[in-house]
Amino acid sequence: MANPLQRARRSFAFARHIPPQRALRRLALTVRRALRDRLGARAPVAATPPLATNPPQPLFAPRAGMMDGEAFTFLGRPHGMNGRVDWTAPSLAPADQLWRMNLHYMEYLEEVDDARFVSLIDEWIAANPATRPGAWRDSHNAYALSLRVVVWMQQLARRRLSGTERIAASLAEQMRFLEDNLETDLGGNHLIKNIKALLWASAFFDGRAAKRRRGKGLRLLNAALEEQILPDGVHFERSPSYHAQVFADLMECRHALGEAEPALDEALKAMAQPTADLAHPDGGPACFNDSGLTMAYAPGECLQAFAGLIKQTTAPAPVFAYPDAGYFGRREGGDVFIADCGRIGPDALPAHAHGDILSFELSIAGERIVVDPGVYEYIDGPRRRAARAATSHNTLSFDGLDQAEFFGAFRVARRPNVNLLDLVCEPDRLVVEGTHDGYGRFKHTRRFEQTSGALRILDRIGGPPRAARIGFLLHPDVEARLDNGGASLVRGAARVAFRADLDVVIEDAIWWPDMGRERPTRRLCLTVPPGTREVTSEFIWSLRQRDET
Repeated sequence: MANPLQRARRSFAFARHIPPQRALRRLALTVRRALRDRLGARAPVAATPPLATNPPQPLFAPRAGMMDGEAFTFLGRPHGMNGRVDWTAPSLAPADQLWRMNLHYMEYLEEVDDARFVSLIDEWIAANPATRPGAWRDSHNAYALSLRVVVWMQQLARRRLSGTERIAASLAEQMRFLEDNLETDLGGNHLIKNIKALLWASAFFDGRAAKRRRGKGLRLLNAALEEQILPDGVHFERSPSYHAQVFADLMECRHALGEAEPALDEALKAMAQPTADLAHPDGGPACFNDSGLTMAYAPGECLQAFAGLIKQTTAPAPVFAYPDAGYFGRREGGDVFIADCGRIGPDALPAHAHGDILSFELSIAGERIVVDPGVYEYIDGPRRRAARAATSHNTLSFDGLDQAEFFGAFRVARRPNVNLLDLVCEPDRLVVEGTHDGYGRFKHTRRFEQTSGALRILDRIGGPPRAARIGFLLHPDVEARLDNGGASLVRGAARVAFRADLDVVIEDAIWWPDMGRERPTRRLCLTVPPGTREVTSEFIWSLRQRDET
């Protein structure tokens, strides 16, 4: 537990990276919300604007699996309502705010019939006035509101129901609330959701308000594209899942606009290739930083929508380098290697950053073998701290130290600088070498060399003698056993021999493939004695024949 002085130091180290205009915006929103909660607020009275004659249809196929009868399942946890929906879900733990937020996203409306669609919205409208104290925390949280209104508008356009004037009136009221509470204090993927809601509303409604929202949405969009899309096309939060999510959101913006926007179209074209490259043969994304297998639309779904929208197809590259984001990889048949040699995230928004510098993921013969630990929850606690810590990732960590000073659920005080020292991108060979200063006086440099059927890793250690460890987290379906000081790994058709300068041990571990999902697995571990300067390890693989057992 940090003492008051430590907490103040960390908070200052975090806050000094926040741009002043965002800090002022956060202060203004905080004061406004406090006054609303204390003094109350009147519901705004305004006429519902006319609806557009031909609003846009959904771009993506309906999602499913969130609702079964009276039970809702979010973050891997079902919860029965036993009758009418309890929108505050008080029977859940107080810390389960994200579960409650999912209830207000209402993405489950995509999988229900028309009668249930209307009844759930009617229940929500009756139970969630914008004037309720604390409404900005859940029902009218700007992020939740942005997701919900887009779902409502898309489904109304798809279903073409009559007698939905009260839903349109609620949508208009919610959009007025959103315009007053845009998340320009936070930015990132949250602001993209706000922008998408503005642009979709500009196409769903007609009249002066619609034109105003289109103009505001485009102004915010152009600024966000310049800030958030790195020169190499990767989203600046450097999470493959959030990259796919933002890619999908921007495509929906383009779909709602109904015409080409040069800056937006160029951003989409730039984002398509890393969407294809930062994916594994199983169709899921790489899981660096806060990522999960189903946290966003799958890369393939995104690229299919992109091909229909922009009329351009995208295939994974045999070798790739995204130096601004820090991702490098090589693909050969069903083998995929992806390394992380970049900054943990943007300085002003490191919320989804992990200590995964010089970590990697590896698929062989179409199956994941070495995996990132993933993320279980966004609540400060043992799981959140473990998910972010370097010692959980496939890299080297010094005893008692971390690559960055993570605290709270989303904050980072000290951040490391990362340097790419060598890069060789050839069809039959990828070399990536990098270093960082996250451990202070204790230096770590790693060199990857990936060729057909082999991955060789050289870890170099500098600074005063200190014990360290190197870990490689295995997918739960990998069969692992010790073998002459090394290890033998088998999954599907892949047979892998692991060897290192040091004896390997196999430890029990946990993998979090998605929010709320936890699977026991194992980790290959090397204990590095103080004073060791180099450690070499390698994965060598081949394919099993069909008749092998």
